[in-house]
Amino acid sequence: MPSEHAATVAHAMYTLVWFRQNLRIRDNAALCAAVAEGSPIIGIWIEDTETGNLHRTTFYRQSAAELAQVLAGHGIPLYTAASSSGLVRLAVRLNIRAVIADESHTFADKLADNALWHELDKHGIALTFVNDHAVFGKTDLIPDGSTTYADFDRYREVWLDRFSKQPPAGSDPFAAYRQPFPENLSAPQPAALSDGIFLPQNGGETAAWRQWRRFLEQAASYSVLKDFPSRKNTSLMGAYLSAGCISPRLLARESLERRLNAWADNIIRRDFFLQLALQHTDDDLSDSNPEHTLRLTLWQQGQTGIPIIDASMRCLHKTGSLHPALRRLSADFFCHVLNLPRREGEIWFARQLTDFDAAINQGNWRLAASRHTYPDIAAAAHKTDPDGTFVRRHIPELAHLPAAVIHTPWRAAGSIDTHGYPAHPVAGIP
Repeated sequence: MPSEHAATVAHAMYTLVWFRQNLRIRDNAALCAAVAEGSPIIGIWIEDTETGNLHRTTFYRQSAAELAQVLAGHGIPLYTAASSSGLVRLAVRLNIRAVIADESHTFADKLADNALWHELDKHGIALTFVNDHAVFGKTDLIPDGSTTYADFDRYREVWLDRFSKQPPAGSDPFAAYRQPFPENLSAPQPAALSDGIFLPQNGGETAAWRQWRRFLEQAASYSVLKDFPSRKNTSLMGAYLSAGCISPRLLARESLERRLNAWADNIIRRDFFLQLALQHTDDDLSDSNPEHTLRLTLWQQGQTGIPIIDASMRCLHKTGSLHPALRRLSADFFCHVLNLPRREGEIWFARQLTDFDAAINQGNWRLAASRHTYPDIAAAAHKTDPDGTFVRRHIPELAHLPAAVIHTPWRAAGSIDTHGYPAHPVAGIP
């Protein structure tokens, strides 16, 4: 992809599409809005590496690289920048008349967007936002006398009613769009991975649709098997939705038409968290003490002595992914057994998850911290991983243990060898 330092394109007025978490062509509202503007189009992607999350960075780079190649086929160059300041410099240099972007969903991003609007306005460049990251935008579903729905069941009811009244999707204005490739600009090149670390090529719109079709082949059993991590029966669409490689609007339509209501609830809850996120600012981290620091470190490293939790954390760190049932269990354990500040867990997930989305991560952790009851960890372990397959996969020290012992090895500490795995849980589980 070209850098922001390309030569000035003269004698033209352009519309700049800022791709954020909508790295796709199909059902892209920003691209459709740009077509409606009537000016030639240029694209830009700002790489976010602030979380230090290699899994997510690599996935986004792969997705942006594919997007650059597809856009080039439509005559549209895709630039990269390291910050919003780079976007402003590019917009001024390339004679941009308007910038169109996917709207933000967190308080911090909204503040940054306001600052960007002021900078662009100094140069007479308009900035407008569209909804590409959710099925319904932040202001589409507003309850009487409030700005958001705080109750998910009520939100789901309103969401489904509104969606049922949506007209069928029309033709995509961008599908047949072509323009001459701007003069003096080179064709985009695929983004290179840094640090010599190469992960599987699974980012991008093509891979997203391939994974969705693969899931549909087994979707009939989703509601029965979705809570068993070792069965791998989830859709694995999280990272593609986070990066916007696939449209949540299209997935909502397909899943509801196929009566996959249990899976469609994931899309609805995603919208729910996105509309809530703007109501919350980040909490200050509490002052740490040595005991909290120790518990946090053991949790992060998968050394708490609770096999299902430790297997989950090792899986998360190694793969950048974690089954939804185990995310909930790990967060519940963190907040209610280790009694650690929610924000610490939220930050750690942000650094690990390939599918990290700030608004959704915040929503899930707030939900975990607010629960008044939480599961018995040993009972939950036997329920989600009944034969111990998941624990054996990620804790080789315990691979030799039978199913009856593997989730509670401390109860048989005198008669088994755990090969260096903690003999007793950090939290003193009975």
